[in-house]
Amino acid sequence: MDFFMQSLFLIMITLVISIFVLNRKNLDATKTLPQGSFGWPIVNETYQFLFKQIDHFLQEKQKKHSSDIFKTKLLGEPTVVLYGPSANKFISTNEPKHVKVWYLRTQRMLFNLPDHDQLRAKNSAVVAAAPVKILGFLKPEGLFRYMGCNIESIMHQHFMRNWEGKTELKVYPLVKNFALSLAYQFYLGIDDPLHVAKFISKFDDLYSGIYAVPANFPGTTFHRAMKAASKIREEIQLLINKKIDYLSKGIVMNDLLAHLVGAVEDGKYVPKIEISNIIMGLMNSSYTSIAITLAFMIKHIGLDPHIYQKIVSEHADITKSKGAGAALDWDSIQKMKYTWCVTQETMRLYPTAPGAFREAVTDITFEGFTIPKGWKIFWAMMGTNKNSKYFDEAESFDPSRFEENGPVPYSYIPFGAGARSCPGKDYTRFVILTFIHNLVTKFSWQVMHPHEQVLGSLVPLPANGIPIRIRHL
Repeated sequence: MDFFMQSLFLIMITLVISIFVLNRKNLDATKTLPQGSFGWPIVNETYQFLFKQIDHFLQEKQKKHSSDIFKTKLLGEPTVVLYGPSANKFISTNEPKHVKVWYLRTQRMLFNLPDHDQLRAKNSAVVAAAPVKILGFLKPEGLFRYMGCNIESIMHQHFMRNWEGKTELKVYPLVKNFALSLAYQFYLGIDDPLHVAKFISKFDDLYSGIYAVPANFPGTTFHRAMKAASKIREEIQLLINKKIDYLSKGIVMNDLLAHLVGAVEDGKYVPKIEISNIIMGLMNSSYTSIAITLAFMIKHIGLDPHIYQKIVSEHADITKSKGAGAALDWDSIQKMKYTWCVTQETMRLYPTAPGAFREAVTDITFEGFTIPKGWKIFWAMMGTNKNSKYFDEAESFDPSRFEENGPVPYSYIPFGAGARSCPGKDYTRFVILTFIHNLVTKFSWQVMHPHEQVLGSLVPLPANGIPIRIRHL
């Protein structure tokens, strides 16, 4: 029923947009557009984009057009899809001169983002104070200052509650709970397992709604996402009021929300709605991506004795170096070189962000083609991940490809590149490596279903949650 209603809404909204687009003047005949097709009338190629696995979608187009650039139409918008090292470098080094960020309608509605014409107007010094605070928090020194002790405590509680005394368990639900628990502690200052459990499904619904058809009526994926966004935003607003009260009483708090509430620029505070949207966006992106990466990483470590032994050896050396029982520091994280190679290989095969949208702010010439001003660009950052041109035996799991010099520059950018690269890279690295360190020093495990199906069109999900058998060391 959900699929039927989404498809119906997709047809309706695309029909309206297509009628509008048909009334526009034809493009200048001298402009050479990329090869491609706008797809079927009304529905365009939106169905293939949203409901097929995106790497298959890209592979089919590349095979058909023999190019890493092609035109299409998504949700009624004429769009050029770009991927490959040259495209990655071009987009990441030409913002905002030639391209600007463009948000899907679902993103604007879920996160209360302004219309695109209002983005620059809202980029005042007051609102800009928030990102400055966030960047300080997410740098290594900020992570260890505000998170060092907390993550050790949360990690200990997680393993005590969910792993100790067990012989079998499902990895994905547990690492989801862990990732959200940590996000609640770090971003909001909340350490309450019951509270976290209450909101897991809401964050799942929110994440699912980003690439859904924006059909906001009961029974649809997007309607569930909108309801979840409303509940999460309401919760954060209540916490903001509490933080304001605590700050007025001189109570010191070390979570990100408290620091954003106290951020002042030109004598003005960051608006509450801006804070709640920023926090909700950060938690949404970091929670799911960390959980998916950890789950598939644990699976592949358990499947390959060679990888497992190399990781165990690396972490044994780190434990010996820092001393048993001593907390990890950034120097210890830096020594986890092979573990980070395994992490990167996991993110290559199981990317959690298919790409990002941009808009051409002027006519762009790229590889002999014109991208007209106003056209949308889908920057498929994961488009090279399984391409044999850049990765030998691209479908195999081989962390050694990231040792020494690593992949061709700009062929692998899981955190994006350029001015708008992901600010949470160090946070993600810190959390994943710390979790794996605690895991391999406490348990060994065996994957129960090596060939478990991977679901999802845009984001990979384990069909059965990755069941494993564990043994306490």
